[in-house]
Amino acid sequence: MIINKRNPLWSIGALIGALVGLFLGNMLFWMIVGAVIGHLVEKKFSPRKKEKVVDVKNAYKSVSFWVFLIFFLLLVYFFRPWFHEFFMLFYTHPSVVLALLFALISSVLFMKNKKKMAYVAIALVIFFFIVASFNDIIVQRHIVSDTTYHLINDLPDASKARIVPLAVAERYAKDSLQKSREKMGDFDFVNINNTLIWTSPRVPDGFILYFTQKVQGIMTVDAEKSSRNTKMISKQLEIGEEIGITDNIYWKLYKECYLMELGEIYYIIEDDDILTIAPVIKYKFKFPVMLPYFDGVYVVGSEGNIKKYSPSEIQNIEYLKNNRAYPEKLARLYVESYQYHLGIFNAWFLHKDQIEIADVYGQHNKQPFLMPTNQGLKWIIAAEPYGESYGVFKIFLVDAVTGKIEMLEMDEDKTLTGPVMVVDYVRKHFPMIDWSRFTIIEPRPYVVNGKLYWMLSITPNDFAGISHTVFVDSETNNVLSFQTDEAVARFVSTGQVIKEDEKQEEGPSTQDLIDEIQKKLDELKKIIGEE
Repeated sequence: MIINKRNPLWSIGALIGALVGLFLGNMLFWMIVGAVIGHLVEKKFSPRKKEKVVDVKNAYKSVSFWVFLIFFLLLVYFFRPWFHEFFMLFYTHPSVVLALLFALISSVLFMKNKKKMAYVAIALVIFFFIVASFNDIIVQRHIVSDTTYHLINDLPDASKARIVPLAVAERYAKDSLQKSREKMGDFDFVNINNTLIWTSPRVPDGFILYFTQKVQGIMTVDAEKSSRNTKMISKQLEIGEEIGITDNIYWKLYKECYLMELGEIYYIIEDDDILTIAPVIKYKFKFPVMLPYFDGVYVVGSEGNIKKYSPSEIQNIEYLKNNRAYPEKLARLYVESYQYHLGIFNAWFLHKDQIEIADVYGQHNKQPFLMPTNQGLKWIIAAEPYGESYGVFKIFLVDAVTGKIEMLEMDEDKTLTGPVMVVDYVRKHFPMIDWSRFTIIEPRPYVVNGKLYWMLSITPNDFAGISHTVFVDSETNNVLSFQTDEAVARFVSTGQVIKEDEKQEEGPSTQDLIDEIQKKLDELKKIIGEE
């Protein structure tokens, strides 16, 4: 950017506006605002102006000024949870803060007519502006450099069948809620008493209720049964989500520790109490960015008692060590960062050994999927090669408690189909289904007897139940279809396919029906001829 020598603050303001717009959106608008403010500041305080200048020093000596300033700062401090997201935007992007700082310094230097030093400050503003533009890339490059991706030779077999996908669980819960003052919050997948379930808080429904009513409990949906199996657990939570103001869980936890972010909050049952689990993400500085890392969990009891457990302590807590603790956000970020393991230049131009997370377009629930294995719950992420390739390139497993990352590098000569394309093979297997009324959701990776399958659910477009649960063999693209939970569970645990169920599910083919009709016609003709 060329600095306007006659009015340098105009250019500086535009540069600061561009920086703000980079994170808040609408960059052109903020550039114009910054330029206007810079022009007004130059007009007001320029030493070239002969008008009377405001005596700032005397203003600072005013008692009312200090009273107002102290009151304002106390007010901001008390309501600091409200400004957490805005403050963390700058805390997690130090290059933005440095760019603004040097922009301020350059403004002061220009007003004092120290142009050489001012232009040095402007150069630093431009440098940190560029750094801010590539903040996420630099973060991921640092992450992959500091992280160990443990190579494994085989994937662990699945231990249970996660039959009910997220969209269907939400529909089941909402259809069975009979509370006029409540609605369902976010849904999360957990393991409770060795059963896979979806949980969701029952939060107040309405503006007035937001301030006057507590969270009254949770709703659970059995994830191992395709039929609706919901349960309402009633217990008032003194601290909860989507309530105001000071009993809101974000308010409470950000008062406990401000310089952190919370992962997805979820709920489990322990000793007849509803425990709210909030994973903690903190940051450490590595020039010129802040790197996120897992720092344990907050456990909030229904009475409002709050306890913090470090990552090492979690493994000694029974209800957490066989469940989940590591945040989904970090699991995806640390896997996504692997695309830069051979450097930024390779990721931009050469694309050697580069991955892309294989998300299926239009899905209600994206990777990673929390999957039950014989080694515990794992965040599982399937990656395809960079570009127009849709095979399975690498599979990452992130331990849901410790965050340990394991990576299986697939044999490139095996030609395994990835999750993006298996949907087409499912449609091909069911040519009689009206796909304008039905949809295929959540391709979850399952390993059965050492073989990789993609498990998908066929549901109506309104997600009112599961029509078929199917497994697609990633090597052959063969589709196995199941309509009963018992058949799915048997296949996941043993790899056996119940032939009777399969015949019943798939029904006679079109050719079989034609042959049967022809046979009946021949019999009819024979009877008529004999008569």
